[in-house]
Amino acid sequence: MDQALLTVAAGMRSRMETLEVLGNNIANAPTSGYKADREFYRLFATAEARLAISPGDRPWMPVVEGSVIDFAQGPLIQTAGPLDVALSGPGFLVVRSPGGDLYTRSGSLQRSPSGVLSTVEGYPVVGGRGEEIRLPANREIDIGPDGVVSVDGLVAGQLHMVEFPGRPPLSKAGHSYFAAPEGVVPEAASGTAMKQGYIEGSNVEPTKEAVNLIMATRHFEMMRRVASLIGDEMDGRAVDELGRSS
Repeated sequence: MDQALLTVAAGMRSRMETLEVLGNNIANAPTSGYKADREFYRLFATAEARLAISPGDRPWMPVVEGSVIDFAQGPLIQTAGPLDVALSGPGFLVVRSPGGDLYTRSGSLQRSPSGVLSTVEGYPVVGGRGEEIRLPANREIDIGPDGVVSVDGLVAGQLHMVEFPGRPPLSKAGHSYFAAPEGVVPEAASGTAMKQGYIEGSNVEPTKEAVNLIMATRHFEMMRRVASLIGDEMDGRAVDELGRSS
């Protein structure tokens, strides 16, 4: 196959992957605690190209090597909900899912029918000693900056806030949940404060992502046209060759 066509096809594929990432970010812009994905690229050359062509003339093809999670702080949005909490700083809440502990920045909490402080998906929020925090109904709830939960002035527990040194080595486990690799143990949060009556919004900037989406769409369309032109040229060469051989 023509090398130019292969290069254009690789570019189209990378743009399609970019469109998927941007589309997912935009779709989750309203999701509390969501962290945007950012793709990164590398240039790739086939083994045949490496052997057959000098390094200066080697046909490199762009590919999306993967994506990274942008853990930048999202905006704090006031809700006045007594069980809504936002984290200011790099920390995470620990929640207990059926598959094990997960980490989240989404502080839209609720009291389950059994009285357990939980996420909207029903995952119990873990206390400082790994325990569940139980709340009686129709009582005044106060949550301090250190995560201490008080009911009518009496301490009911403390939300477990953790941090990961350096860049969090986490992978997504849902729209606003993260999983840690096996063997990675977070530290108790020291640079994170909790704010009651607020939630952290997504760190997606919809306007910026929409502009990037338009640009990626235009790039894809431009490469599609180039691919069409290369295909037409190849067809023309094939017709010429057939005419000369007949």
